[in-house]
Amino acid sequence: MFKRVVEDHQDESFSSIENAREYAESAEKSSSMRFRGFLNRLKSLDIRGRYLEIGAGSGVLAAMIAADHKDVNITAVEISPDMITVANENIKEKGLDSHIQFVAANIEDENVLQSLGTYDLIYSTFSLHHWENPREMIRNSMRLLNDGGVLMIHDLKRVWWLYWIPMQTGFFKSIRAAYRSHEIKDTLKEMGASKFEITSIFPFFMQIITIWK
Repeated sequence: MFKRVVEDHQDESFSSIENAREYAESAEKSSSMRFRGFLNRLKSLDIRGRYLEIGAGSGVLAAMIAADHKDVNITAVEISPDMITVANENIKEKGLDSHIQFVAANIEDENVLQSLGTYDLIYSTFSLHHWENPREMIRNSMRLLNDGGVLMIHDLKRVWWLYWIPMQTGFFKSIRAAYRSHEIKDTLKEMGASKFEITSIFPFFMQIITIWK
């Protein structure tokens, strides 16, 4: 019951600068609600040094982090060149371009992994339910962490009452494609991870997975 359902919309793409700018504007407007829990968690961990963002989109979150953590450097990986163009415009306008470097690449590419170096924090938001192979993505991310580094994954959580809402928007389809906490916990244990924490945050259809190396 309430099985995970992945819809075709998971293969989202941004085929033009115009679409990327529309997405960036929407993400900026909803950023407070979308990222509040993640930013509060990040603040409590007080991680300094080098950050890597996987699936940076239009750079809204990277800009929010850089504005509050001037002592960190962020490498932001995004597969869409158009999104990176828009992201660079946004961070330059905010005067944060010296703190953030965008890289157009697919994080699943082994050559990309070898070129990125290592980091004190790796994070990804609202992308776990898109990944075809979560185990591989988590393993690849952990390989890029310095000793004592932290991997944070912020994503939606599948909940029964949203599952049954008869709406076909991308948001509700993403809810049905998301993982429940016990599914993530079982996956991490099967991978041999021993230091992790899964936290439900407001709203209650979101969660943060924190993994220590």
